[in-house]
Amino acid sequence: MNQLIPRQVTLALVVAAILMPIAISVVLGVSVLLDQMGDELGAAVLGRISLGLGLLWTVDLVSLVLALGIAQGLCGKNPGSNDREP
Repeated sequence: MNQLIPRQVTLALVVAAILMPIAISVVLGVSVLLDQMGDELGAAVLGRISLGLGLLWTVDLVSLVLALGIAQGLCGKNPGSNDREP
Protein backbone atom coordinates (compact mmCIF):
# COMPACT_ATOMS: atom_id res chain seq x y z
CA MET A 1 0.00 0.00 0.00
CA ASN A 2 2.36 2.68 -1.23
CA GLN A 3 -0.15 5.42 -1.99
CA LEU A 4 0.70 9.09 -2.03
CA ILE A 5 -2.89 10.12 -1.30
CA PRO A 6 -4.79 7.88 1.12
CA ARG A 7 -8.11 6.41 0.02
CA GLN A 8 -9.88 8.09 2.96
CA VAL A 9 -8.83 11.53 1.72
CA THR A 10 -10.16 10.82 -1.76
CA LEU A 11 -13.40 9.48 -0.28
CA ALA A 12 -13.79 12.58 1.89
CA LEU A 13 -13.28 14.83 -1.13
CA VAL A 14 -15.90 12.91 -3.13
CA VAL A 15 -18.42 13.03 -0.28
CA ALA A 16 -17.82 16.75 0.19
CA ALA A 17 -18.22 17.33 -3.57
CA ILE A 18 -21.61 15.60 -3.42
CA LEU A 19 -22.94 17.17 -0.22
CA MET A 20 -21.64 20.72 -0.61
CA PRO A 21 -24.10 21.84 -3.35
CA ILE A 22 -26.98 20.56 -1.21
CA ALA A 23 -25.76 22.61 1.75
CA ILE A 24 -25.30 25.68 -0.44
CA SER A 25 -28.84 25.34 -1.80
CA VAL A 26 -30.35 25.02 1.68
CA VAL A 27 -28.43 28.02 3.06
CA LEU A 28 -29.35 30.14 0.02
CA GLY A 29 -32.99 29.09 0.32
CA VAL A 30 -33.12 30.10 3.98
CA SER A 31 -31.37 33.35 3.07
CA VAL A 32 -34.06 34.17 0.51
CA LEU A 33 -36.76 33.19 2.99
CA LEU A 34 -35.32 35.50 5.62
CA ASP A 35 -35.05 38.31 3.08
CA GLN A 36 -38.72 37.90 2.15
CA MET A 37 -39.67 37.92 5.83
CA GLY A 38 -37.87 41.24 6.31
CA ASP A 39 -34.73 40.07 8.10
CA GLU A 40 -32.10 41.73 5.92
CA LEU A 41 -29.25 41.15 8.38
CA GLY A 42 -29.92 37.40 8.64
CA ALA A 43 -30.26 37.16 4.87
CA ALA A 44 -26.96 38.98 4.37
CA VAL A 45 -25.16 36.73 6.86
CA LEU A 46 -26.49 33.57 5.25
CA GLY A 47 -25.64 34.97 1.82
CA ARG A 48 -22.02 35.39 2.90
CA ILE A 49 -22.00 31.91 4.42
CA SER A 50 -23.28 30.44 1.16
CA LEU A 51 -20.58 32.36 -0.71
CA GLY A 52 -17.96 30.84 1.59
CA LEU A 53 -19.46 27.38 1.05
CA GLY A 54 -19.29 27.95 -2.70
CA LEU A 55 -15.60 28.83 -2.44
CA LEU A 56 -14.97 25.73 -0.31
CA TRP A 57 -16.80 23.62 -2.89
CA THR A 58 -14.58 25.04 -5.64
CA VAL A 59 -11.44 24.26 -3.64
CA ASP A 60 -12.80 20.76 -2.96
CA LEU A 61 -13.42 20.09 -6.65
CA VAL A 62 -9.96 21.32 -7.65
CA SER A 63 -8.38 19.20 -4.89
CA LEU A 64 -10.36 16.17 -6.01
CA VAL A 65 -9.23 16.57 -9.62
CA LEU A 66 -5.62 16.97 -8.51
CA ALA A 67 -5.81 13.95 -6.18
CA LEU A 68 -7.30 11.75 -8.89
CA GLY A 69 -4.72 13.00 -11.39
CA ILE A 70 -1.88 12.21 -9.03
CA ALA A 71 -3.32 8.77 -8.31
CA GLN A 72 -3.67 8.07 -12.04
CA GLY A 73 -0.15 9.28 -12.70
CA LEU A 74 1.27 6.98 -10.05
CA CYS A 75 -0.71 4.01 -11.34
CA GLY A 76 0.60 4.51 -14.87
CA LYS A 77 -2.24 2.70 -16.63
CA ASN A 78 -5.10 4.03 -18.71
CA PRO A 79 -8.41 3.08 -17.11
CA GLY A 80 -9.93 2.10 -20.46
CA SER A 81 -7.05 0.02 -21.77
CA ASN A 82 -6.53 -3.71 -21.46
CA ASP A 83 -3.37 -5.35 -20.21
CA ARG A 84 -2.94 -7.41 -23.37
CA GLU A 85 -1.40 -6.13 -26.58
CA PRO A 86 -3.59 -5.74 -29.71
